[in-house]
Amino acid sequence: MLLNGKTCLITGGGTGIGRATALRFIEEGASVWIAGIDLDSLRCTATEIGPNCIWRPCDVTKQEQIQPVIDEIPQLDVVVSNAAISYPIDLLSDPLARWREMVEVNMWGAVLTCRAAGEKMIRQGTGGRIIIISSILSGIAEPGSTHYAMAKAALNQLGRQLAVEWAEHGILVNVIAPGCVLTPMSYVAGSNEFEAEWFKEFFINP
Repeated sequence: MLLNGKTCLITGGGTGIGRATALRFIEEGASVWIAGIDLDSLRCTATEIGPNCIWRPCDVTKQEQIQPVIDEIPQLDVVVSNAAISYPIDLLSDPLARWREMVEVNMWGAVLTCRAAGEKMIRQGTGGRIIIISSILSGIAEPGSTHYAMAKAALNQLGRQLAVEWAEHGILVNVIAPGCVLTPMSYVAGSNEFEAEWFKEFFINP
């Protein structure tokens, strides 16, 4: 098993990609901590996985919340910075507060998570692995997704920088940019965007 004896933290670990990652990490022998703001999903995922999964409430945009979670983990080996939100926006007509919320969660949340994790891994002196979840939209333009795409593109460069700056400490940093994945965030206004004609034209039959 690839992660036998390792302890991993996954932000946004209650649903979607985070939940799937937690399940796979358990299969590979890891002990998993999941954190996020959706308490019901965290509780359900942890219950499904069993005693090797610990959940903690955490808003990744607040250092005073992510820091205690990371500090509580006895030995941190792997971090998956996955917490994110998604909704369409029109920069010209929608409030800028909606734009800022997206950047706060999707970009600054990752920055704060990586910072706290990097500090702990360096103190431990045993290195570690940090995985940042970006998106296919970090490199292409989809109408209504400027804020999301911009934040995800920033994560690509964050990963490159940290990989260089923390290599001397034995910390390997990777960024994964998933394509279209059917998760709860795929449902916009109660509809599955995968079934929308614009989605098929844009992603499936460009």
